[in-house]
Amino acid sequence: PFSSAYPGPQTDKLLWTLHEPSTIALTAMYCVSFVLGFIGNLMSLRVLTNRHSRRLAGVSATRNLLVNLAVCDLAVVCVCMPITLGSQIYTVWVYGDFLCRAVPFTQAISVSASVLTLTVISVNRYFSVRSPLRARSMFTRRRILLTVAVVWAVSSLMCAPLAVMNRRREISFETFAILVCHEEWPEQRLKYNVLLFVMLYCLPVTFNLTIGFLTGRRLWGGHKSAFSDLDPRSHRLKMRQKIAKMVVCLVLLFAISWLPLYLADLLIDWEESPPSWLLQARPFAQWLGLTNSSLNPICYCFIGDLYRSAKVIRTRYYQKVAALFGSSTFSRSAGVGSPSMRITDSKRNFSCSTHGRCTELGSGGRLCRLIHRGAVFVFRTL
Repeated sequence: PFSSAYPGPQTDKLLWTLHEPSTIALTAMYCVSFVLGFIGNLMSLRVLTNRHSRRLAGVSATRNLLVNLAVCDLAVVCVCMPITLGSQIYTVWVYGDFLCRAVPFTQAISVSASVLTLTVISVNRYFSVRSPLRARSMFTRRRILLTVAVVWAVSSLMCAPLAVMNRRREISFETFAILVCHEEWPEQRLKYNVLLFVMLYCLPVTFNLTIGFLTGRRLWGGHKSAFSDLDPRSHRLKMRQKIAKMVVCLVLLFAISWLPLYLADLLIDWEESPPSWLLQARPFAQWLGLTNSSLNPICYCFIGDLYRSAKVIRTRYYQKVAALFGSSTFSRSAGVGSPSMRITDSKRNFSCSTHGRCTELGSGGRLCRLIHRGAVFVFRTL
């Protein structure tokens, strides 16, 4: 007989599924999701943890909670996506007993922490709209950190059975045996999956959508609130409206992404012999659920308007690099609050804007463009 960990050459070809159309499609989909999720969450963390961001200064509580959400998403992208795709391409579990327990636990605890964090964000935004002064006293930095710790503790407690019940199991065939990672429950796991579905999906999604509706009614409706006397075009009101839309969008993305996987697992546990189409569709449902962690940064940028904060950071770096280039050879004279700076040489006079436009005052246009290109190259490597 062949080794359980290393089947024979002919058998090994049967265990590789990369030649199947469904696996090829999943590989391409996972690669795109991984790249988007990894880069997007790193950029989100960079913007959210920037203390000098004026645009986020007034929503520090929400920013701290979004940092926790981005950490959850990054854990899913870096841990769950590669291992899940690897086990789909090669059906033998070759990642050891620790990852057999850690990967399902990481996926479950990240999903739980994400939805509970969204719940705290929804409550925070509701009180920020209803009574801003009370919200500032309720959601202090210390209480936010304590809330995040409670979220992770509750999530760990609810998902701990997955770390215990998942284990490697040897499946024997006529001429060989392979190792797979499988959940082994003393009874049917349907009850536990129903509990997770209710506690981590139905109740949080319903609660968050309800709170989002109440928040939106106060921001856009005719109810008397702390913002009823503000000009509809005011920056303060627009900021809160954008954050409210972002939170609702995050909840909807979570609901749409994870519902197919929850339903597929419930149907598989309910049926004694699940249909083949359901078993073939489950990997795609799992991909959709994991891709939620890649879609959240897009929601931050285009709905939460964090891309403007990223532009502020980019402009600040550009100014520093441009100043560095200017001080090494030239003497710089510019106003403190001016968006452009003037670099003066003894023989050439020209101005170089921090937005990338060079205006030739003498015959130094080429040198200005050279400095600009160098600054852009250095900035892009930061």
